[in-house]
Amino acid sequence: MADLEKWVIVSFKIKEDYVIDITFKDGKTETIDFEPVIGEGWMKQLKDPAYFRRVKLNDGGNLEWPDGQDFNPEALYAWPRFRQFYIEDMKEHEIITSPDTALG
Repeated sequence: MADLEKWVIVSFKIKEDYVIDITFKDGKTETIDFEPVIGEGWMKQLKDPAYFRRVKLNDGGNLEWPDGQDFNPEALYAWPRFRQFYIEDMKEHEIITSPDTALG
């Protein structure tokens, strides 16, 4: 099975706020707590639990929210390896957009 094919999500279940159980095409499962990686920039809307629960499985076999937010399928498949990358990316965005960093 090619990597792209195994990364396809076949089902998911929201366990609690920000936590989703994901099953991939090759049978692998991953439980992901998204809370540490959402809240800034393009992921800001996902902090609203009602919006977060509106996640759907798109035609490409990836999780997607109504305004197009999604995560790289490879990252979801290998979440322990990619989790820190998303956390650092959010923190970097937080620093860049913080009022304390504005020039003036």
